[in-house]
Order: sequence, then C-alpha cells, then structure tokens
Amino acid sequence: MKKNQWKLLAILSVLASVTFLSSCKKEDDPIEDAVPIATQKINQFALDVLQDVYLWSSEIPTVNVKTEADPISMVERIKYSADHWTTLTDDVAGLSDNFAGEGTSFGYSLGLYLFSDSETDCFAVVQFVYPGTPAEKAGLKRGDIIQQMNGANITTSNYTNLFYSSSIDLGMATLSGTVISPNGKTISLTAVDMYQDPVNIYKIIDKGTHKVGYLFYTDYVLKSHAKLLEVFKSFKDAGVTDMVLDLRYNGGGYSLTAQILSSMLAPQDIVASGDNIYLKQTWNDTYSKYWESKGEDLNEYFKYNFSYENEEGVTETLSVKDANLNGINLYVLVSGYTASASEATITGLLPYNMSVQTIGAQTAGKYCGGIVFTPDMVYESPDKALDNWGIYAMVYRYSDKNGDTPCMPNGFTPKYGVVDNFFDGYSMGDEAEPLLAKALEVITGNVSAKKTRALSFTPKALSGAVNRAGALNGKMIELPKRFQMDK
Repeated sequence: MKKNQWKLLAILSVLASVTFLSSCKKEDDPIEDAVPIATQKINQFALDVLQDVYLWSSEIPTVNVKTEADPISMVERIKYSADHWTTLTDDVAGLSDNFAGEGTSFGYSLGLYLFSDSETDCFAVVQFVYPGTPAEKAGLKRGDIIQQMNGANITTSNYTNLFYSSSIDLGMATLSGTVISPNGKTISLTAVDMYQDPVNIYKIIDKGTHKVGYLFYTDYVLKSHAKLLEVFKSFKDAGVTDMVLDLRYNGGGYSLTAQILSSMLAPQDIVASGDNIYLKQTWNDTYSKYWESKGEDLNEYFKYNFSYENEEGVTETLSVKDANLNGINLYVLVSGYTASASEATITGLLPYNMSVQTIGAQTAGKYCGGIVFTPDMVYESPDKALDNWGIYAMVYRYSDKNGDTPCMPNGFTPKYGVVDNFFDGYSMGDEAEPLLAKALEVITGNVSAKKTRALSFTPKALSGAVNRAGALNGKMIELPKRFQMDK
C-alpha cells in the first residue's frame, strides 16, 4: 500500500523523544525498571499519536515509556474511557488487508453465545455466509449451530479459532425447545485467502404497487464501489419505489464508501448541487484550529463525482449520477452489530427531505472516525523496531449538517423493534425473515402470511466477541491522503 507522509504538529517533541530514546541510559536509571529499547520506541510511537492528533489527546496521561513492557496493553489502559475502538497493532499489513475485505477465512459470520449454566462454555450460530466460500460450499447456512471445534467444546478462551485456524472440524448441534445438544454431524473446513464481497445479497421484491430494492451489505470497503454502482443502477433502471438497506451485521469501514453510498440514496437535487453537507468532522482543539488556519474544509458533501486513491495508490474515479435513487423511502435494518460508517450513513441522510426508518435492535453507538497511522506517517526516518506496527486512532467525531450526532453515545433506537431470530430457518433476503418481513409490512401495510419460529429463550451473547475474520467491527476509516500535512 502506498503511504503518505503525515507531519504531526508536535514534530519537534517527537524528534526530541526519539533522540532521547536512542541515547545511552543515565547511570542513575534503575536497570530493573527498563524494558528493551525497541519496546520503548513502540511505546513512544503510540504516545506521539495519542498525545497529538487523537480526538481525546487532552485525556492521555503522562507515561514512562521505559517501564511499559506491553505497548498494546498500554494503549488499551490509557486511551479515553469511552473509546472502544482505538487499537495498536503489530500487524498493520494484516489490518490493512482486513480493511480491504481481504484475508484468510472460512467465509462465515457467527454469533457467539454462552450456555445458561456456564460462564465459559459457548455455542456459535451462523448469521450468514459469503457466496463461493468454503462455508457455503460445505452447506453451512444461517441458523446452523456449532457446539464444538476439533472435538473440543467452544469456550471464551478458544472461540477465535473458529475464525483464525487454517483448518477446522465443526461439531454441529440442534436446538430442541431450550436445549442445544450435539447432533453427531461434523463439517470440515479449510480456510482460503479471499475477498469477502460485502455486496452479499441484492434483489428486487415485487409487492403490488411497490417495487422494493433489497441489499444486504456487510462492510464498507473501497473495492465494493463498482458492485454497489451496478446494483443501484439496476434498481434505478427497474424503477424501485422503496429501498431496504440491510446493515444489521455491518460494523463499518471507509468513510468515503459511506459518502458514496449515501450519495446514491439522497434526493437528486441535494446531490446534484455538490454543496450540501453529508457529514461534519470535529477534531481536537489543536487540529481544529490547525485545519482552519490551512483553509481545510472538514465537511463531506453529497455529490455525483468522486476521485480518490485506493489501497494500492491508484487513482480511481466514479460517478453515481446514473445510480442515484432520488431519495426514495429508505428502510434500514439494524442491530447491535450496526456501527460506525453504517450509523454515519443514517446520520447524514436523516436531516434531508426523505423518509429514513430503522428496523431491528439498538445500534452500537460508534460516533467517530479514525486513521491508521504507520511510523512513516509520523517520522521522517522510522526506526526498524517499528516495522509493521501501526495504530488505528480516533481523530474526529462526525455529525450531521446541523452539528448533531444522534447515535452518540448509545446508538440509534429503531423505530420498529424486531428481534433478529436466526433460528427461524429463513435465509437473508427471504421475505419471511423477521426484519425484512417487518420492512415489507411497513411498506405495503400487509402482514406476511409466513410465521417465524418464536424463541423460547433469550441467548446470552458473549460480550465483545468478534463475529468473523477481518470484520470491520466499529471502524470508520478516513483516507489519510485527504489530510496532507506540510513537510
């Protein structure tokens, strides 16, 4: 990936700290308190970002980089208490692949739940699968229950092997009443390196005088732009009258992708002018003043034409004019997994003259955007010890054209509350699936004749669990090229 030089405002202090760390220890420094110099430099890199450009930079305490043995744990401890997203990584290349929707995976998304009589034993339920992946080819489908892997119980300490093993044997289970038990079936999977296409399911549903476009979209990734354009053009050509955007498992991604998607949904007159605000950005005090002094416009606008640099450093251009749906009635399917760029899409569209209604459960409440900082964006000559380190740091809070952030701090409360019941046997996009069925009911006024199976218990979700490999959970990513510092 092509990198861009990011010159922090506190560069003099950064250079001073690097010089200090490269010098010999003072004789009166206690040897037993020191951590390796390489670790100290990683600590300093994280601090140089957090104490400067981080949205909550004023909240970062003074830290002795010479005594912090675990840089990743240090960042988790000192970041702002309400910030659940800023992350230091020693595999920034892998993180970048995840942001691109690429990586090694089995191709499924799972919900993780605790058994009622245990605080450690779990079971997994398939939420959906990506087309053409090992999971789909093996016959896995929404609602399938997994109780074991490789002959052992799934627990809070080993469940990530469901996503990051190179191969796995899944012990399947069956729900009977309130009891989940093994059914003797085993499914073997081998992970492959793939692009997980987030444009997962799309279709047009004819309902009398209503022609409903349905899109199940799982991640805001740059590579999905061409497919999104194709889908929305087909919806427009077919004359859809209503749009159901299924974001229930969409944890976010690139802010640019959200801006492009929103420009396909907004009223035509709002987009055509190019000067109507989609979102505003609020940085920390230091950077807000800095951008103002540079004449930098921190607003994002609805528009037809886009030009940007992709992950490989290649400039791409696109127009959404022929894919704009002119503000037709929009129904967004949401859940606790709906976060960040997904919530930003709703936020940006709400103030304009179009109907935006949410269906499902409370969203995550991710109201800020971040940038992945690598050492070469911070230092002129990065130390070798920083190779492949990076930090995804929150740098701004987003708001609508009026300065409001309705998903802050606890997310959107849906207008129509519906339980996402993946045990009912209906696949994503099935008209009888509970959330989609509710959307069609609101659109047409007719209740679906098909009944879903009501759950006789409420599964206890494993708090903080990831649901798939490379998931963009709670991430809204800003392209650093937009904000170029002076050298």
